[in-house]
Amino acid sequence: MAFIFIPLVFVLVSAIGIFFIVWKKMPYLKKLTVTDVQSESIWSDLFPELANGINSTRLKHYRGVWLLELEKFLRRLRVMSMKMDRMSDSLIKKIRNVTERKHEKPHGPADAETGETTVAKAAEPIRETVDDFKREEQKLIIEIAKNPKNSSLYDVLGDLYMKMSNFADAKESYEAAIELNPAKEELKKKHSQALQNMVK
Repeated sequence: MAFIFIPLVFVLVSAIGIFFIVWKKMPYLKKLTVTDVQSESIWSDLFPELANGINSTRLKHYRGVWLLELEKFLRRLRVMSMKMDRMSDSLIKKIRNVTERKHEKPHGPADAETGETTVAKAAEPIRETVDDFKREEQKLIIEIAKNPKNSSLYDVLGDLYMKMSNFADAKESYEAAIELNPAKEELKKKHSQALQNMVK
């Protein structure tokens, strides 16, 4: 019986003590206003200079500038990723050509002076045009990085990709050009041609 009675006495004494403290503080609590009770935040209490500095800067005023810079950064990042994709693609093709040349036997008669086959000689002009395309592509990507809002650069890059039969990249280039210049109907036609070639 004593085990039940002692905890009840402690609970009763604690409740009476809390009631007495609240009753004593009641006049002070009635004088407080709502603004006194609410504090702005813990951070403003701990770092008032920093909070005043943040409040004094016009964040909304600079929001447009920040968004513009973010857009430029994302466009440059996109161009760089396209450039890296092209470089890795050309490296893969070179490696594949080297491995294929090692495994294939010469089909044509060898040239008396150089020892090269006529098949290899015939492939040289094609390789030069591919290299020319790659050089032109690199120039265009650099120009786009300098001026990412020029829709005609994306248009020319898309045309180059169409010549290279790289229809997926051509589609992306035309989409970027359309985004910058949606009124140009010729871009939409080129975009649809790239899509049709991708489906084939």
